[in-house]
Amino acid sequence: MSEVFHVGSTTHLLTLLICGLLGAAITWKGKALAANAQRQLALRHAIALGCLAAWVLNTGFWLVPSRFSWDQALPLQFCNLANLVSALALWKKPRWAQSLLYFWALGLSTWAFLTPSLAAGPALVEFWIFWIYHIFILFAVLWCLVIDRFRPTWRDFRLSLAITLGYLAILFILDRITGWNYGFAGEAKPLQPSPIDGLGPYPIRVLWLALIGTAVFALLMLPFSRKEKADS
Repeated sequence: MSEVFHVGSTTHLLTLLICGLLGAAITWKGKALAANAQRQLALRHAIALGCLAAWVLNTGFWLVPSRFSWDQALPLQFCNLANLVSALALWKKPRWAQSLLYFWALGLSTWAFLTPSLAAGPALVEFWIFWIYHIFILFAVLWCLVIDRFRPTWRDFRLSLAITLGYLAILFILDRITGWNYGFAGEAKPLQPSPIDGLGPYPIRVLWLALIGTAVFALLMLPFSRKEKADS
């Protein structure tokens, strides 16, 4: 197995296929258990606990003193927080967590699947940790949409966007002071080729990142905006 990962490689495409199949299998199983509320609840809680376990695994791995570095070990990335939001959205189902999961998973974490900022190949444990904690975000958002039938409103959009831009602003200030790159709001670019590469020089590209993110969130509302108008 290779120790190096490349975007668009056979390894990448095969990994995406496996993630898609596992996501479909989890969703199918959840729907199949609709007549057995207790077993469906057990699967829901298993996915929520899996999200927490993935967060602990990833965070603990990078906090080991031999691997620790301030610029990448802290669990401050959006996908790190998305694991915690996913667990809460499935376990307790507060609407703000469900909406944040929807927009973060489809609007932000999708890029982690398509253009992962990952250098380690499948021969290294970093590869597996990366995909484990991202795939649980996928499981959670599919469950939220298909099983719980969550449908975002423009109010959910505004709240999720405010939280996202507010957190991005915090990361921008932190990265600016420290030279880090959490949330890709710092001067450094991702490890792999990414759309961020085409956003121009720093710090203007952070503004473009915020504007593009806002547009993506708005596009994610389009499938539901007509229904909301009909209901109002």
